[in-house]
Amino acid sequence: MSVQSFVNYNGNILPADQPVLMSNNRAFRYGDAVFETIRLMHGDILFFEKHLNRLRRSMDLLGMKWRDDFNFHNLYLLIRHLDQVNELKGNGRIRLEVFRNEGGGYAPESNEVSFMIEAEPLERKEYQLNENPLRVEVFTDIAKSKNKFSSIKSSNALVYVMAGIYKMQQGLDDCILINTDGKIIEAITANIFLVSKDEIYTPSLSDGCVAGVMREQLMELLKERGRKIHETTLSIDHVMKADEVFLANVIGGIRWVGAFRQKRYFNSFSKGLLAELNEAHAKKV
Repeated sequence: MSVQSFVNYNGNILPADQPVLMSNNRAFRYGDAVFETIRLMHGDILFFEKHLNRLRRSMDLLGMKWRDDFNFHNLYLLIRHLDQVNELKGNGRIRLEVFRNEGGGYAPESNEVSFMIEAEPLERKEYQLNENPLRVEVFTDIAKSKNKFSSIKSSNALVYVMAGIYKMQQGLDDCILINTDGKIIEAITANIFLVSKDEIYTPSLSDGCVAGVMREQLMELLKERGRKIHETTLSIDHVMKADEVFLANVIGGIRWVGAFRQKRYFNSFSKGLLAELNEAHAKKV
């Protein structure tokens, strides 16, 4: 027997299988929405302030009006309540989506917004390094544009959908995306990092990658530890010459890549960095 799950729609708890969106919903019609994917771990909402800051930047960029109830305290309570009613026991994946209210065509009638919070359980209750190395390849069918929307997480995600289809067709674990200049920028659901001679490299936001919360967190952690971290333009050749390659997001933490084309990689740096990440989080809880 499946357990009933619930969502929060504009502050109201509703069954997840109950229809709440109309056919003229702007997220459905135009992808006129932004979202945050948030990790709930041991009852703590990880990096919550960073998520809210990015949500604010995204909404401002799209001209969406910030809601009065979108403050740290209120959203924190809404997420924890959803955690309780879905019986996640403090561990799970949270998706907070904000969409412009119905009305108008391409030109909206209003910049007021609604929101939906979804929650689902996760098996792992802490960040763990993947035992099996990832096998990745570059997705070249569609290049991601470089513009002011490139860094936000919006519901307009066709590039990632098509890369996901390619990944499944090719039997890969993930794909590396490129921008219109042919430079690498990120994976399907994660930012990418290269390790070369004890220095760390990650694509610059100006090259079109998402401004990932875990990306920001790891860069802060690496700088605190005195590590040399470079935000720069990276090519496929850089991937081929790297000693290690790893992917990072707030849900999975760090996942190490073992194979890209004929190149094979180690994971000693990734393993140590993940231990530091878990240790840093444990001190805050």
